[in-house]
Amino acid sequence: MKKSKQWFWNIISSRLPGEIGIEVLRKVVLLNTTMLFGGTILFLLTINAAIEGDLLLAAADAVFVSFIIGLFGYLRKTGNQQAVGLIGTVACGVFFAFLLAYGGFQKTAYIWSFTYPLVTLFLLGSKNGSWMSLLLLAAAITVFILGSKIPWLTEYSKDVIIRFIPAYVIIFIFAYAMEKVRDTVQQRLETSNLELQHALEDVQERTSALSESNQELQTEIAERLHAENALRQSESFFDNVIESIQDGISVLNPDLTIRHTNRVMREWYAENVPLVGKKCYECYHNHDKPCDPCPTFRSLQSGETEREVVPGLQGSPIEWLELYSFPLKEKETGRVTGIVEFVRDITTQRRLEKQLAQAERMDSIGRLAGGIAHDFNNLLMGIQGSASLMTSYFDAGHECAQHLQKIETCVNNAAELTGRLLGFARGGKYEVMVTDLNKIIEENLDMFERTKKELRISHAFEAYLWPTEVDQGQINQVFLNLFVNAWEAMPTGGELGLKTQNIRLSEDFVRAYGVTAGKYVKATVTDTGAGMDEVTRARIFDPFFTTKEKGRGTGLGLASAYGIVKNHNGIITVESKPDQGATFAVYLPASDKPVRQVDIPAYEIAKGSETVLLVDDEELIIDVGSRLLEKL
Repeated sequence: MKKSKQWFWNIISSRLPGEIGIEVLRKVVLLNTTMLFGGTILFLLTINAAIEGDLLLAAADAVFVSFIIGLFGYLRKTGNQQAVGLIGTVACGVFFAFLLAYGGFQKTAYIWSFTYPLVTLFLLGSKNGSWMSLLLLAAAITVFILGSKIPWLTEYSKDVIIRFIPAYVIIFIFAYAMEKVRDTVQQRLETSNLELQHALEDVQERTSALSESNQELQTEIAERLHAENALRQSESFFDNVIESIQDGISVLNPDLTIRHTNRVMREWYAENVPLVGKKCYECYHNHDKPCDPCPTFRSLQSGETEREVVPGLQGSPIEWLELYSFPLKEKETGRVTGIVEFVRDITTQRRLEKQLAQAERMDSIGRLAGGIAHDFNNLLMGIQGSASLMTSYFDAGHECAQHLQKIETCVNNAAELTGRLLGFARGGKYEVMVTDLNKIIEENLDMFERTKKELRISHAFEAYLWPTEVDQGQINQVFLNLFVNAWEAMPTGGELGLKTQNIRLSEDFVRAYGVTAGKYVKATVTDTGAGMDEVTRARIFDPFFTTKEKGRGTGLGLASAYGIVKNHNGIITVESKPDQGATFAVYLPASDKPVRQVDIPAYEIAKGSETVLLVDDEELIIDVGSRLLEKL
């Protein structure tokens, strides 16, 4: 409906812009409306005249319809309403004169003449419109007088003439009076508008001074608003800065009441929010009195920056916090008006420091154990060699041969002990091969599972585990030690879980262990045994440390596992709590090389007559070794 109205308005207004005068627009609308409706009716009359057989009237009507169409298009294209109005009224007057002279259908065409004064006076004004209307009246009177004398003119009855002339004159007078009234009203409106314009200019002049005063006031207000806005922006900026800092910030009053906190503090102590308005020791430590030591209290007294490492809220994952207390002072007097606490979570840092200290301690112990084991191993080799030589001089049933066998047994036990010490110290990485760790664990697990029926064993192995370059024998020892340790922690039975997976270790994770970041193979051994406390867990990899009864263990199983893994540039860790079992994790560097299957040849003692160069810094080793070689 709205589009239809707009379409009709565009037609009758010739799409003239809204900025034109109302008088021009009024005339254009009248012209278009008259031409549209007049042309439509005339077109219907043309058809009717043709049907009635009056071809002259039909031709005249058709010509005038065509003229109207052209005039409508010209007005729509140019918008020149003055030319269209003048041409249209003249042509319309000529056409109406023709209709009066011709008579039309049953001599009724003269009726159209009554509309002529209304249109001409409105379009051409009172003066020109009056002349055109009077000319048509004169033409009508001429037709009335000569109609009976000239054959091609229509003869009208006296009754029509008597009615036509007064009616036409009345319509003319009415149209003339209306146009005069319109002109008078328009002139008065223009005069009123002019007076109103003068009054408006006078008001504008009077308000000019007030505007200047208002401008000055507005300038002052704008300056104040700008200052207030700048202050709000500054406050918002500093709030955003404080909120974006990833460490905790807390502003306190001198009485230790919390004045402001940032997002981190609200997240750390979410159970005690809202924090503002409460005492710091109530929210941050669940105490009913100030902490001792308290760096904030010291800073209030000294006016200096204070630092302290304090424990986090009990039950929170944040175990340790580094707290700096910065005093807020008045510029003029230097009086302390508050404290800014800067709090940083150093839980990870403390853990790394503890791991680094543990690694350094284990390295020192390993060096010491390695030196002792090396020297002791040389002595055992001499004893072993001498006993073997002495055995060759006695029959198997000789009493001395039996004693020598006991000596060799003791030497072998001692050698195994020194081997574990060397495993802890150096790891003993003798024969490195690209290996599938899943296969090593499965072989050890198969042997272990047959003998330990009381354990429920489960495993989850990575399907496509990355290869590793390891000494298979030493890694076998590592996992066998871990299995035995788990079994001993569950004397009444329990669950043993194994898992392997591919993993990438970051720089932050490996920093404390002295290895490189990258691709690793991770194997975890989990038990549901008695677990261990923090003190035991800190010493679990120390040589000769054991929680077993005397005579039941050497304390070198986990120590040698630690040394072997470390010598393979890997990591071994343990997580445990009392009554919650333990989880050992072994990380070994992954290799890009493919796994190779190697056939192990049958063992046999090689003999020959070649020359062998034997070198050692121990004379006893040279002596015993040379004799053994000579026997071969």
